[in-house]
Amino acid sequence: MNKIRTMVVDDEPTARERLLALLGQEKDIEIIGECADGSQAISAIQQQQPDLVFLDVQMPACDGFRVIEDVGPERMPAVVLVTAYDEYALKAFEVHAVDYLLKPVEPARLGEAIERAAQRLALDQARPSAASVAAAARPPGRPLERVLIREE
Repeated sequence: MNKIRTMVVDDEPTARERLLALLGQEKDIEIIGECADGSQAISAIQQQQPDLVFLDVQMPACDGFRVIEDVGPERMPAVVLVTAYDEYALKAFEVHAVDYLLKPVEPARLGEAIERAAQRLALDQARPSAASVAAAARPPGRPLERVLIREE
């Protein structure tokens, strides 16, 4: 299995460093970046395209939910939301977060979140993309032979 390319986003240096230290002990994780605010995170996610982001919910100016919105749900990698407050749990699952961790993050609970993320990533990789389905349906250089139009 390839390592999960992971990014950590948290405005609190102590919390970010603790999470990075815990993730550094995980054999299936490759840390590719860290960000101290939401604006940095948006740019870094778009440029580096991580597989997984541990994303703080409450950050000044641009919170974790805004990061997801600005990157776009279709381009956003798997997300584990991390916060000191349990009040955002419902919204976390509305944005299809893989998991929701409360600070301070416990190693055992982090391991569970990583396992969930690995399972989600495996499912996503097994699912064919729209482009691959289209390519299989029509060999290159050949026009479509039929078009189905549905009226509703």
